Parts: sequence; C-alpha cells; structure tokens
Amino acid sequence: MALRKWPTAFGAVDYERLPAALEELARAHARRALACTGAGEPLALIDQAVSIGACAEALLKAVLAAIDIHLVRGQPAGLETTLTLAGRPEDPDRPLPDLWTVGGLEAVQVLNRATPADVHLPEALLARIVTVRDSAIHMGFVDRAESERALTDLVVLIDRVLAIRRTLGQAADWAAFWSPTHLDRVDAVLRERAEPVVELSELSEDNLALLLDAAVADADPLEVMAPVAGPPGWTARRKEAFLAFHRDRALHPTCPNERTFVITVGGRVVGAARLEPHGEEVEAGIWIGRSHRGRGIGGRVAARLRELAARSGARRVTAVTTPDNIAARRIIHTGLGARPHVEGDEVTGAAELH
Repeated sequence: MALRKWPTAFGAVDYERLPAALEELARAHARRALACTGAGEPLALIDQAVSIGACAEALLKAVLAAIDIHLVRGQPAGLETTLTLAGRPEDPDRPLPDLWTVGGLEAVQVLNRATPADVHLPEALLARIVTVRDSAIHMGFVDRAESERALTDLVVLIDRVLAIRRTLGQAADWAAFWSPTHLDRVDAVLRERAEPVVELSELSEDNLALLLDAAVADADPLEVMAPVAGPPGWTARRKEAFLAFHRDRALHPTCPNERTFVITVGGRVVGAARLEPHGEEVEAGIWIGRSHRGRGIGGRVAARLRELAARSGARRVTAVTTPDNIAARRIIHTGLGARPHVEGDEVTGAAELH
C-alpha cells in the first residue's frame, strides 16, 4: 500500500493538502518570529532566527507545491523525493525515506523559472534571512539588530510571495496570514520599508530581451549604447545593434570583453551595470531607466560593483562620465569611493581596492 499521509507538526495530512499544510507551517513560524521580538529569554533570538528562515522556506515551497508537487524536490536525491511525494510501497524497515527538498535560495530560483518575469522574486530579499538563520543554527551567533532587519525582510518577502500567488491564481489572504494580533505591526513595517530591493544578475540570453525592453521603455538610445545612424528613437536597427553589442562583448562564447549585470528593483529590470578589465584596473559603468533615477539605486549598484571588482583581484576601479552628469559624478564619489577629476569634457574617478 502506498504512503498516503504526510507527517507534519500539525498531524498527518493527505498529499493533496501538502501546499496548505506548508502555508499553515509558514504562518505559525511568522507569528512565532514576531512573538519572540523583545523577549528576554536567552534562546529567544535563536528561536526567532529559526522561525524567520523556516517561514520563508515553507511559504516558498507551498507555492511551488501548489504549482507542481515535484518542484520542491532537491537535486541530491531527486528520485527519492519524487517517490516520497508521489507515494511509495510501504517498507516495514523504512516507512519514510530520507527527504531532500530545495533550499530557500534554490526555491526562489525555481519559483522564478516557473513564473512570469514581471513578478520575479529578488534573491537578495532572502539573503539576510538565510544568513541570520544559518548563523543562529550552526554557530549560535545572534545579533538583535540583524534579526530585526531579517524580520522586516521576511514581512516584505511574504507580501511579495502572496502577490505572486495571486498572479498564479492561488489563495493569498494577507490579513488571514498574520491574524488581527499582528496585522497592525506588519502593515506598519510595509509602510516604513521604502528602500527598494536592488539586485545584480549576470547578463544572459534569458534576460537580454528584458534588458532591451527596459531600455526601450525608459531610456534614450544614446544613454545606453553607441550612436547608430538614423532617425531618433528606438528604431529596429538600434534594437538589433543593442542586442548585437551585448552578444559580442559580455555574451561572447569564447572571449567576453566585460561582465555585464542586469539591475533589478523588486524583481523588475531597470538598467544594467558592467565591469570591463584593463590590466590591473577595471572600469565600471551603469545606466538606469529614467523613472528609477534619484532613488539611490545607482549608489548601491556602484558599491556592489566595487565589491565585485575587488573580488576579481583588480587593484583599482575606475569610472568615466561627463561634467554635466551630476548624478553620475555623485555615484562615482559615494558609490565607488573615488574622487571625481574634471579634465576638459571628461570626468574620471579611480579608487584603490587593495
């Protein structure tokens, strides 16, 4: 006889109810994480960190299981998990096989592959949640301020996951998830969380078309590519030139000239960034769509580029702009940590990395 029940903390449930059981587990962990805030008991912060991470993973897996139950299976033992999820003949010596499922960050990647690009969930949103949870579990390391920030990230993540669920036609009741006890507090967290989630992803053929769409919708061709003869605006010839440029440089199959990154804010493509090596130096470049400028995104992207440049082994990072581009000059100074130097029609900046 096949195994038909899934043992959970709330009792055994039918396989068909697994998505609902995972969501119930996520709700319980979310409320537990909030209840631990400010508690004086020594292990309360560890309990909170564990619940923050468990809530995020359980909710992501609930969405995946509702799409297709096999999406939650892990790669190391995919067949074992598939058999477990589908039901297998009972073995008296081993009634429940070892279960491997996707981790939190991998669950975000799987979810993004299974959903439309315009509702993607930024991987960066899960980063602090995972870091705080793993630090607490593996080393007993806890920091109250980091836990509070991770809890804020969790509230934002839940809001966005529920939005994705609505897009997929799944049940997504924000008020029911939190209950009246916690609703006012989490609503306030969402109102106060004004900082957008900014993420850099390596340019690929999968997201190149999205980058072109963002450029066409929100930037002038001269802001994002070399001049191409013809009438103003995004002509078919300019669009082809845009794609060809990136395929010839960052996406070249054997000798790419630079690393190009797609900038996303809240999962939506808003621009691009690049790092181009020149010996011991690496040149940084950024463009951001008009509707997303003036929000501090460029500075955060520049700081991330500086980190990536240092990690690559470069001795310094440089950038070039024009004297009238005040925003770019500010990014060079505050983001890259370089003092802009004006010489004729060019402004340059260089920051030592080692």
